[in-house]
Amino acid sequence: MALAEDSSQLKLDGIIGFSGSVQDGVHVVRSEHLPGSREWIIYPLGSLVVVRQTGTGSRAVVAFLQGHSNDVSCLCVSGDGRRLASGQDSHQGVAADVIVWDLVEACEGALAGESASEKVLLHRLRQHKGSVQAVGINSTDSLLATLGGRDDNALVIWDLESGEPICGQPAAADNALALQWLHGNPDRLITCGARHLRVWQVDVSLPKLHAMDALLGTLKRVMRCISVGSDDAFAYVGTTTGEVLKFAIDRDGIQLPNDPDRVRPMLKAVSPKRVGMGVHTCQCLTNPRTGNDNVIVGAGDGTLLLLNTDLNAIANKKEQLLGAVTSISMPNRESGQFVVCTAEANRYRVAVKDWQADLVATAHVGKVKDVVFPPNFSDVFVTCSAGGDIRVWNTKKRVELLRIRVPNLECESVLITSSGGEVVSGWSDGRVRSFFPESGKLKFVINDAHTDGVTALAIVPNQAPSSSWKLLSGGRDGRIRGWRVTTSHQAMLFSIKEHRGMVTALKVSEDGSKAVSASADGSCLSFDLHTQVRKLALFEPNVFTNVAWHPDESQLLTTGSNYKITYWDAYDASRIRVVDGSFTDEMTALDVEPKSGAWFVTGSADKTVKFWHYDDGIACAQGIGHSKRINSVKISPDQANAISVGDEGGIYIWSLDEAVKPTCD
Repeated sequence: MALAEDSSQLKLDGIIGFSGSVQDGVHVVRSEHLPGSREWIIYPLGSLVVVRQTGTGSRAVVAFLQGHSNDVSCLCVSGDGRRLASGQDSHQGVAADVIVWDLVEACEGALAGESASEKVLLHRLRQHKGSVQAVGINSTDSLLATLGGRDDNALVIWDLESGEPICGQPAAADNALALQWLHGNPDRLITCGARHLRVWQVDVSLPKLHAMDALLGTLKRVMRCISVGSDDAFAYVGTTTGEVLKFAIDRDGIQLPNDPDRVRPMLKAVSPKRVGMGVHTCQCLTNPRTGNDNVIVGAGDGTLLLLNTDLNAIANKKEQLLGAVTSISMPNRESGQFVVCTAEANRYRVAVKDWQADLVATAHVGKVKDVVFPPNFSDVFVTCSAGGDIRVWNTKKRVELLRIRVPNLECESVLITSSGGEVVSGWSDGRVRSFFPESGKLKFVINDAHTDGVTALAIVPNQAPSSSWKLLSGGRDGRIRGWRVTTSHQAMLFSIKEHRGMVTALKVSEDGSKAVSASADGSCLSFDLHTQVRKLALFEPNVFTNVAWHPDESQLLTTGSNYKITYWDAYDASRIRVVDGSFTDEMTALDVEPKSGAWFVTGSADKTVKFWHYDDGIACAQGIGHSKRINSVKISPDQANAISVGDEGGIYIWSLDEAVKPTCD
């Protein structure tokens, strides 16, 4: 791939998205060691760890920690805020890494607007296979505990400073699901899982782990989260059946610190009421007036409630959120507010006194398939996802304005009519659905538009004012169909079946006289919209993923699985130029600057967004931030931003400022 000698990094203006399904994956940190006067929030996004300063308005003060080869599965932050540890999922039998990061260095880089340096990654720890279930740092920030997943199920203790393993052994006879260090004793921690709870004593001098199992009696529960009281006397455990269990974990006071426990942990109480779909997370909150521990409980049905020390629900301390509550984080135990995140990628801030959840941020769940701007309007944009929803966003504030949801379906493509009065979308059930952009109400449905999903859409521009307009749709069946849409009905005008594979893209010329389609069968076809006759065809041993007209319509630009960007003559379909877009993965997304065509933007499965000079075929700048395949990229009508979306569920807003464009002039 050709890169300009003075090529630069695209500046990230904003990011929307986080992996809400990771248990206890979101952490709010406020520390004197971290730069900046505000608190920082850390969360996973696919295989990335995002470190972001809160309260920075529309501009993103953010660092991306890249190093994991697969999705991040767990996170923890040291008590002093200087270190961050993250684990990942992997394939069965393959090593799953745990990475220790320098959080101070990452925050300083974010404030300076620089990409993460090599100093940020301190240690890469490889001991577990399959996945890492949980990680935790002790109270003195000297030891790191890691817990392997189902195929590994080992507990390993590491020296946090050197990254060397100290000791380890199987966590239990059954699956272990969570771990938690004690606050006052840096050598004791708790693990729990299927039908067991264990308190461990770490003897660094031998080194050795001593385990003591709790007495459960006839109680058989799967325990998936732990929180330890402020005085280390009790541990509170959430179960998959919806109860909270209270265990006494006191130690014999006359024992030496490194001696094995002699007092077995005992079950003291069980919450009288269950929450729906199990307890997913819990955190102890110290009452500043009484000094007693209350327990914040997050349930699978979205319930957020507060229990007292006897595990009874406190009146007026219950809230219903959207999605399973997966993370509860607060800067300290006496904090008057805390942050809650759900599996539906919603983030809330909750005040303890009022117990009112205020929605702070939202994001897509799963792959984001497409992004589009309204014609000649850059203040909002629309995205669609495999989670079955369409969302309208404010470009400057990065907030969600409208959500349209169709359950149990995938939205494959989306566009906005030239008047801005309709959001038209293609769905996996073969239907085309149109919605009002302000209310989100359904306007019309074209049933059976395609037999196996609508994968591409395009609107034919109206050359004269009219109450009707034309729509093109492409499907997995290889058909291209034209539709006339009026206020009362939708009628099919034609159906073309020349592709043998899925239609991946449809583009219409500015005068509405012709269209071009790209397909997975290795062909791109241009046809006259008045006569429905094919005018030219491009064939190549390639899966075409996208196609675009140059603004003067003299050339076509294509991307595909051969890692190339290809220039074609729009008159005779001859190949003009072939440029290496990537050396490792297929090119997936493309958008050409609509006025002069002097530059264009691409996205690929290698996770990079690139800014290209059209005539020279040189990449002038690139943006690094995605952790998975990029599915779509669009340039805003005012050419101030480019927005890319990908498989990790993230929406990335890149600045196309005057520092980038001159490199392509």
